[in-house]
Amino acid sequence: MSTKDEHTQEREAPSAVGARWTKRELGRYESDDRVVQTLVIIGGVHGNEPAGLLAAQRVLDVLEQEQPTGFDGRLVVLGGNLPALNSDDKNARYIDYDLNRIFVDEQIAMPADTSIEHGQMQELLAALRAIKARSDRMIVMDLHTTSSDAPPVAVFEDSIIARRFARQMPLPMYLGFEEELSGLVIDRVTNELGSVAIVIEGGQHNDPSSVDVHEAAIWAGLHAAGILRVDAIVHETAPGDLLRSAVGGQAYKVFDIRHRQPIVHEDFEICSGIFAGKVIRQDASVIAIEDGKEIKSPVRGRVFLPNMQTRKRIGDDGFFIVRHIDEGWLGFSARVRKQEWIHWIIAHLPGVYSIDDGGHGSLFVDRDIAGVLKRQVFHLLGYRLIRHDQRDGGHGAMRVWNGIASFCKAFFRGPIPGGPDKDDPRFWIVRRHHLDRVDHLDR
Repeated sequence: MSTKDEHTQEREAPSAVGARWTKRELGRYESDDRVVQTLVIIGGVHGNEPAGLLAAQRVLDVLEQEQPTGFDGRLVVLGGNLPALNSDDKNARYIDYDLNRIFVDEQIAMPADTSIEHGQMQELLAALRAIKARSDRMIVMDLHTTSSDAPPVAVFEDSIIARRFARQMPLPMYLGFEEELSGLVIDRVTNELGSVAIVIEGGQHNDPSSVDVHEAAIWAGLHAAGILRVDAIVHETAPGDLLRSAVGGQAYKVFDIRHRQPIVHEDFEICSGIFAGKVIRQDASVIAIEDGKEIKSPVRGRVFLPNMQTRKRIGDDGFFIVRHIDEGWLGFSARVRKQEWIHWIIAHLPGVYSIDDGGHGSLFVDRDIAGVLKRQVFHLLGYRLIRHDQRDGGHGAMRVWNGIASFCKAFFRGPIPGGPDKDDPRFWIVRRHHLDRVDHLDR
């Protein structure tokens, strides 16, 4: 495994390697034919991000050459958007639709010939379902790179079991993406297949070291999954050391997504001086110019994934704003989520209604109450926001007063007979994280 050193500039950028990706399954390595734990690596979900597949090929080659003892499980590597990967345009993220935004029920129900990406989605989902059917446990790592210069990060839906897996890699962790973006591959894997799924952003698209980072992440993932100890292979640089070096002092820090800015006009440019991690002020810092107009962030925090793509498309992500979460908050959250009596109380509060959704644990919450509780409290308790707005319940004493007033109003108003209509905008919809709920049922 290479490190980012003085020879980095002499190595080829991932997009310049010239590989042709012709098969959905790039390869696999397994101990035997038993039903076992499986680590699935997905690379190239975006056409201009081949680094994950190049890294996975390295790992497969080493495993075939070394035949390490103690390998107990299965490693499978799947290609994402093959036509986009093989496009003559090396900046092409996708052909018709962003593959990483269409893994939702209504899109999955469409014919495979609806678009290039619909066909790719059907093939990829079929492969994942087949692997899951042959595995006691499946973990999925979806490997990406970024258009901006940024350190590697791990992104996942915030369940306790996913935290445990991700924390075995010395990477900063980002939570809440699924609330701002629908149709993610990892969201489908988590909520349909019941598997831990994690995105690794390995660095900038054409930085050769992004392949090294992804390779290190795969070795660390095999170790975290209990398939192969990381020291079973002699590495030029220990995977953990390489990842720590790549992220600097950001290892194990946790951030929460607070805002996504979509692109609504193709004339969109990130301002000079804006970079990943830059601290910005609410309604003050100008982050981008779109169609000649300044775009400021509606929330304070740090810039994440500013869009530096050569070609911008309407609907793409312009940038995200994230905020740091204290470690103590996470530990408290893990303890609170396991207390089923707390979830029972929440479901029976004034202004809160349980939804008959097949046991998924969804709730309608009066938006005035939800605005007081805020997304932080829902996240603490293990709920993801399915539908919400930017309502602000105030701060300090005002927030307490607004909370008391909102609960009293809901109490004296009484319950709505039959519950709210599912399209009633006066209610947020929140849902317990699937893997937390399944973990509780399995205990």
